[in-house]
Parts: sequence; C-alpha cells; structure tokens
Amino acid sequence: MEKRITKQELEKMYGVGRKTIENWVKKYDLPLIRVSPNKKYIRKSDLMEWEESKMENILREV
Repeated sequence: MEKRITKQELEKMYGVGRKTIENWVKKYDLPLIRVSPNKKYIRKSDLMEWEESKMENILREV
C-alpha cells in the first residue's frame, strides 16, 4: 500500500497552518482525500506530482 501523508503531517512538512493547506486545496487543487470530516490525507505520489506542477506558482505569490 502506498504511503499516505496526513493533513497534520503536511502542515509540519511545509511549516504552515491548517488554513494554508485548505487554501492550497481550493486554490491550487491539492488532492487531499477526505476519509471523514476530521481525517484527510494525500498519497505520497500525488503530493510529489502536485509539488512539481503547482509549488512554483505558490512560491511566486509569497
């Protein structure tokens, strides 16, 4: 089974808060999978693909 990264782990990895991750989901199509209202994760391969295609745009805005 492929490695899954939780929303909380993403926050720690990128040094950002919950609102930033939610913004990335809405604005930059971060492909989080919702298991329940309080449990979300992303597959490692999906995160790596997303980083390659979107992170450059995010960094330009910062």
